[in-house]
Amino acid sequence: MGLSRWPHLKLLTEAARALPSLEVWLFGSALRSERPADLDILLIYEDRSAVVALRKMNHWEDMRPPFHLIAMTPREVDEYDFIRITGAVRLM
Repeated sequence: MGLSRWPHLKLLTEAARALPSLEVWLFGSALRSERPADLDILLIYEDRSAVVALRKMNHWEDMRPPFHLIAMTPREVDEYDFIRITGAVRLM
């Protein structure tokens, strides 16, 4: 799913693996289009410092297509029913 089409998405998931309790989900037009304007990424975190660390690892927004990173706690994801509504797919 998508990782071979966008090598920088694979880099992001590999970087996220090094961070505790961080989930990476793909949603939006990348799931429906061969040429999305951006890659919508949901980061679900327990510890905000993991999100900060991931953002500092690379200039993700400078990639093509650029990443649009959204970070939420598990509680926020549940409150907004985000995964069901967006049809997000877990990458890791």
